[in-house]
Amino acid sequence: MSEVNVNEAYQEGNGAKITSTSKEEIDQSEDVKEKRSPAAEDQDEEDDVQLSAFTMSALQEFVSEQLEREQRRQQAEQLAQDAAKDPDQLADFEEDWQLSQFWYDDATCRVLASEALRLAGPSGRVACLSSPTLYRHLRKVRPPELKLTLFEYDQRFSVFGPEFVLYDYRSPLDVPGDLREQFDLVVADPPFLSEECLTKTAVTVRLLAKQHILLCTGAQMAPLAGRLLGLHECRFRPAHANNLANEFRCFASYDLDSHVSKGTT
Repeated sequence: MSEVNVNEAYQEGNGAKITSTSKEEIDQSEDVKEKRSPAAEDQDEEDDVQLSAFTMSALQEFVSEQLEREQRRQQAEQLAQDAAKDPDQLADFEEDWQLSQFWYDDATCRVLASEALRLAGPSGRVACLSSPTLYRHLRKVRPPELKLTLFEYDQRFSVFGPEFVLYDYRSPLDVPGDLREQFDLVVADPPFLSEECLTKTAVTVRLLAKQHILLCTGAQMAPLAGRLLGLHECRFRPAHANNLANEFRCFASYDLDSHVSKGTT
């Protein structure tokens, strides 16, 4: 064989060898890609199980929320039906602490209601601002011509029809225009003991009040009550049926104490 042929044969053979080896390497690489270790497969299965558990939890939470909404809807319908008969039968609403609700005791209701009747007269107007306990009591003792309006966030009280106005202290200007400066007395009880809550409630009080103001709130709010509404602290101490731990006070734009009997101070 000539030198040229030998070289060509060598190159061809070597080239074939290189080509063969490269193909084997490629095949092995593909096998590596396709084959996975048992540990890797187990991890995938574990991830699937974890995902399924998460999905199940989310589904259960969704179903629970739907059931709760449906229960509330049914309760609202029942309340509306009962209200059509006699809304005062619904006066036993429980406090909703989520809304920072604390009902007054009977003695406090009597004092505040007596003042409301005295100041408004038999045919005046009284606004209960975040004060549903007083509103319910006044419904029981008011003269037929006395006009009451409850401004309240808790929509359970919507059963009282047109006397209920949905109120959120965070939107202090959002009150009907025809009710501005229409009330002989505004009794306010802001739901939270914070500067923001009292400041915004005070804006609403000024919009509604024609003359007299009573404010029931924590003792620590005294400076702000004086600065925002010109109110002074009274000797009369409002109290709650469930013994609220905070020091609670009454603030007035007039001399409340001179009209409150000693037995209730």
